[in-house]
Amino acid sequence: MSLEVELKLTLTEPLTADLSSQIQQRLQALTTSCQAMPVSPLLNAYFETADQWFRQHDCGLRTRLKRGRYEQTIKLAGQQHGAAHIRPEYNLPCDSVEPKLAAFPAEIWPTGTDVLQLQQQLQELFRTDFVRQGWLLTLADGSVVEAVLDQGQVQAGERAEPILELELELVEGDAAVLFELAQQLVQQFPLQLGFQSKAERGYRLAQQQPLQLLQVAPDAALSPLLRAVQQNLWLLQQQMVVVDAATELLQQQQHQLQATLQQAGAAPQLWQQLPLLSSASRRECAAWLLQLSWWMYQQSRQGD
Repeated sequence: MSLEVELKLTLTEPLTADLSSQIQQRLQALTTSCQAMPVSPLLNAYFETADQWFRQHDCGLRTRLKRGRYEQTIKLAGQQHGAAHIRPEYNLPCDSVEPKLAAFPAEIWPTGTDVLQLQQQLQELFRTDFVRQGWLLTLADGSVVEAVLDQGQVQAGERAEPILELELELVEGDAAVLFELAQQLVQQFPLQLGFQSKAERGYRLAQQQPLQLLQVAPDAALSPLLRAVQQNLWLLQQQMVVVDAATELLQQQQHQLQATLQQAGAAPQLWQQLPLLSSASRRECAAWLLQLSWWMYQQSRQGD
């Protein structure tokens, strides 16, 4: 098992050869070593049961074909702290596109799970096929980060959406460098913080459930409140909702977010300097959300 800690950033402009080269040059300037990895097409099939067993347990099951070899992965329930995604995952080789559940460790399954029956109920739900360009980065403190650019599409039947993402994953070392690196990148490139995994996008596409403005309860916890703010902000920036309605809702949720952070004991500069999200620039929003994500990550690791 590995514990995946990553930041997902979404490109807001097409990934041209020039932009890709600029990103690589910037990564080289920010690190002591920037080792390019072979460009790889990744063909991914996601599986589910008719009653969405994996979705109900906040898990994801996929197989991946990479350089002629299949790998099966199960990602278990984890935590999302703003831009940071933290969840345990298991990766094993397999011999075909069809996953073999019995190969995973027995202890990962909830008590009473009939793995054989679960296997028989599996069906392919959607695919995420993309080309990955990646670099293995070594930073000044010795921490190692994998940076990847993914370009392709999520497809469920006849429906498809583009994939255009930059992901930063901590391989070894201090998670702080992950956030510092992301801060540098969002200031220079057309990037905004991603809040949906490829799997979540696939589920939505398969179920024909488009994103919409999210409401939260007045006493909502910080994580669902921040998710609502991120989703509503993205919909507003993409002009996918009525501007007045989205602006009013974001302003309400921003006040709620400030009060929640104050009550949680966050540093005053974190909630006092929160920009007016509905009118702030992409860079301002991304920078502040990364600061908040770092604070949330630190809170989650206390006592470890």
